[in-house]
Amino acid sequence: MNILLTTPAAPKKSPFFTTEKRPPLGLGSLISVAREAGHKVHFIDNYLKSVDFIEKGFLQKHRIDLVGVSVNTICYRDGLRIFRAIDKLRNKGLWNGRLVAGGPHTAVGLDTIPEFADHVVLGEGERAIVEIADGGVKERIIREKRLDHLDSLPFQPWDIFAKLPYDYTCSWLEAEPVFTMNTSRGCPFKCTFCSVGSIWGKRYTYFGAERVIAEVEYLVKKYGAKGIYFREDNFTLNLQRTLTFCDILLRKELDISWACETRVNNLSEEIVKLMSRAGCKAFYLGVESGSERMLKLMNKDISVTQIENTINWCKKYGIRTYCSLVIGIPGETYEDYLQTRRLMERLRPYDYGFNVFVAMPGSELYEAVIVNKLYEYIDDLGLAYLPGFDVKSRFFYGLDGKHLVDHNFTEKTEYDQQLLAQLHRLDFKRTATAINNNLDRILPHSAKMRIKRFKKALMRR
Repeated sequence: MNILLTTPAAPKKSPFFTTEKRPPLGLGSLISVAREAGHKVHFIDNYLKSVDFIEKGFLQKHRIDLVGVSVNTICYRDGLRIFRAIDKLRNKGLWNGRLVAGGPHTAVGLDTIPEFADHVVLGEGERAIVEIADGGVKERIIREKRLDHLDSLPFQPWDIFAKLPYDYTCSWLEAEPVFTMNTSRGCPFKCTFCSVGSIWGKRYTYFGAERVIAEVEYLVKKYGAKGIYFREDNFTLNLQRTLTFCDILLRKELDISWACETRVNNLSEEIVKLMSRAGCKAFYLGVESGSERMLKLMNKDISVTQIENTINWCKKYGIRTYCSLVIGIPGETYEDYLQTRRLMERLRPYDYGFNVFVAMPGSELYEAVIVNKLYEYIDDLGLAYLPGFDVKSRFFYGLDGKHLVDHNFTEKTEYDQQLLAQLHRLDFKRTATAINNNLDRILPHSAKMRIKRFKKALMRR
């Protein structure tokens, strides 16, 4: 059977970061499984670069029997466009294949999938894609049991991915090229702002350390990999796997730099030291806040002390840390934000970034926001925005809310008023710096001195 697996394009406006283009590993696993089962698989990544494949007759030219579209909520507008365009072909008698919807959005937005989609896959799709292609599935809604042993899955289709212009760098690693891997699924934690649990479930499954090493070695030998970035919710959750992985790297003397995503309560000084010896150069840490009160509200199950210890251990053993922070959670105050900023200024991790909260369907906090009507605006994707989103996006991203969402925000909290006051001072500082940098070029000496005195007086306000 001829199969096309594809992704929708990123939206022009989004409250989430969409410019990073890396191989879609979830879809990649389906490609490899379907090919292993004997099917011919085509792949088009519209998220990487949008292609008018439907209008240009790709389905007819390649005699595609089955189209699988992997959709996430952020890109669902274009996903819906693809669904409708394919159905239009069928209605005109120009194509008579089957249409399958999968990806994270199906788990949180099942009711938004058009009825004309022949099959909708929830959760893991490796079994489902083969059963659908082989004609063994009659049901429209398909939720297979979770895979018990991920080691049985084939490697990613690197022969396809390596030829495409994905981002093969990592700002925390000096090595290049850096390949992305995902070696685990599910998360047992219950952070209230996160929707991962509704997609994968709470059960944590993973590739064994030996299986991970085998694919790393393949990437090194076949594609010259110099670094690996493990993009997954919690690479170190299984401590024994982490220890075995590091031990094998050291025993094989495999010269590879790597980074991973983890939690501060999964780490100790001993494991950080071992990971450093085994080539780990960076951690992506879900710190979220420097306020103990907010950490409890988010149900993070971590403490400020654990954050401090982890970052200090990483500095001691030469591991860079990027701290991801969430701002604007319901109930957060300006003082909570200040505690977060002060913590970062005191600990000085390698880097950190603020993410303005938007309530995502499928998360516990989303339900609370909707039920208690804490939002000012809900967009067509179901994302819920709290009052002051425009102020926070300007303050933390340098972008007005209109750059991210088509809505004129009107409500402002006391928190936002305090941020606006800070923005006024920041804007003045930027203007003052620009004036100072151009004084010699545009003004005589006497005028320069007057402006400098005026600027200093204002800066003391």
